[in-house]
Amino acid sequence: MSQINNDNCFLLHQRAYGETSIIADVFTQNSGKISFVAKGAKKPKSKFFGYLVPFQKLNVTYSGRSELKTLTSIDRDLSNNSNTLSKVSYSLLYINELLTKLLPKDAKHEELFNLYDEFLEKINKKNNLEISLRHFELDLLDLLGYGFDYDSEIDSNEPIEPEKSYVFVSEKGFRKSQNSNFCGKDIINLKNRKLEDVPLRYLKEITTKAIGICLEGRDLASRKIFRSIK
Repeated sequence: MSQINNDNCFLLHQRAYGETSIIADVFTQNSGKISFVAKGAKKPKSKFFGYLVPFQKLNVTYSGRSELKTLTSIDRDLSNNSNTLSKVSYSLLYINELLTKLLPKDAKHEELFNLYDEFLEKINKKNNLEISLRHFELDLLDLLGYGFDYDSEIDSNEPIEPEKSYVFVSEKGFRKSQNSNFCGKDIINLKNRKLEDVPLRYLKEITTKAIGICLEGRDLASRKIFRSIK
């Protein structure tokens, strides 16, 4: 008999399966990233029709022991439903694509699930989008083991000095440089997640470089779309 599982999840990606069904890649609270088929989900009379939407917490029941599970029921909170394509929407698409590419299948990561949940709450509360996005990226890097040393200079191993200038070196950390306006106090603010006190251009440069290393040179479709509409 197939095992029945109930879990909270977020939709990361979906694609057609046959004429009427959908395969969904989701990030679950208890089992990490999994895939399931929602049979008949494209039919208007289906119990799944209109429920598989991104950026909202879904409660699902699914069965199966193979890599591709079968969705048996779904429910969601409709209070935050929005179909407006905006800078927020494209930023959320970027986060979903990032998780799709970086998360291994079936690896439980409840702390990251909670981080994603908190990020969506911030967006729904109209928090500063840029700061919320950078905060999520930095925490994501730490949780996936791609974080860097905020305490020591990479060549001398000496403590970061608030008034000295530094440059960010991908995969390593921070190096002293006389040709930079990025200071040690900015690194300390990064560590303590006081991101409002860090110049945005340096903040974005650091996260872009660090995320790029994780992606191993792969570009993201969401970034291309966002660049095209700027």
